Amino acid sequence: MKKMMMMVLAAATLVGCTSQPQFTVSGTVEEAEMIYLMSRDGVVDSVAVENGAFTLTGDASVMKRLYLTNKPALRGAEVVASIYVEPGKMTFAKQESGDYVVTGTPSNDAYVAYDVAVAPLLAEYREAAPERREEIVAAYEAIQKEAMEANKGNQFGVQMLSSAAYEMSGVELQELIATFSPEMQATEAMKPIAEMAEKKVKTDIGQPYINFEQADAAGNMVSAQSVIENPANKYVLIDFWASWCGPCMAEVPALKAAYDEYHAKGFEIFGVSLDNKKEAWEAAIQNKELNWLHVSDLQGWQNAAADLYGVRSIPANYLIECSTGKIVGVNLRGEEVAKKVAEVLAE
Repeated sequence: MKKMMMMVLAAATLVGCTSQPQFTVSGTVEEAEMIYLMSRDGVVDSVAVENGAFTLTGDASVMKRLYLTNKPALRGAEVVASIYVEPGKMTFAKQESGDYVVTGTPSNDAYVAYDVAVAPLLAEYREAAPERREEIVAAYEAIQKEAMEANKGNQFGVQMLSSAAYEMSGVELQELIATFSPEMQATEAMKPIAEMAEKKVKTDIGQPYINFEQADAAGNMVSAQSVIENPANKYVLIDFWASWCGPCMAEVPALKAAYDEYHAKGFEIFGVSLDNKKEAWEAAIQNKELNWLHVSDLQGWQNAAADLYGVRSIPANYLIECSTGKIVGVNLRGEEVAKKVAEVLAE
């Protein structure tokens, strides 16, 4: 808090008597005549490069992650640097690697330090043996966790939380959000994470399933309730997937193995596709021989059922106990599906 306050005061000194916190970023660049401050939606601001140098000053009242580029578009730009807009004075500089970075404020310094820490692991992973890859992933996840814990008072910590949120329960996520500084809890970047947490709480283990209804490939409306209340079913896996999703396709062998083994014993899969092209959806079902129930509203990431369940990443799944309507498993992967189904059927 004290460090953030001092930075805000320093920013105010730079721009005189202003009621809005300001940021300033300065640097040198040979590959540009203009430097653009970009969001993914377009240009936010720009400044001319004179004699190879520039200084850009702007409003930092709304903290967010943007980009500095040498073209008014992210695609095709030769110069691209991530920048966390926040009060303070920042420096834009070229590294020995040829990449540009922004330093000088807490979020930007944390981002650069994290990037330096994980870069060797990412490079090694490409050529590593399978057993070493497991060690690299563990080291990578440890660095991510450490980075989040160390940066709960700045935007980079919120970014780390966003990356980790998908693997957490709703309660876990809400409890972790509460450990961030009040300033970060109030940012625009935290808002979707908090909304996700609220939805996740409703789909944590032990919660009742949420009913929805969508069309199968023939256009017939099928509800989750009709599947779960089918007397032939004891456990139903609501599986969110899409034909274009590589990780979803990687889960297919395990899902098929579990279905073949336990379908006759009361296990059903209710697939909900986040496809938006019916042909691709139907082709995947046929080509992969996914012989269970399938529905979709063909709205892609705007799928209404996915929104109800707070799905922000696929594959995602929820194992429902039909006798109680309660969720007994969340985001089971690979052999975990068959293992969990065998466990609950044996009870």
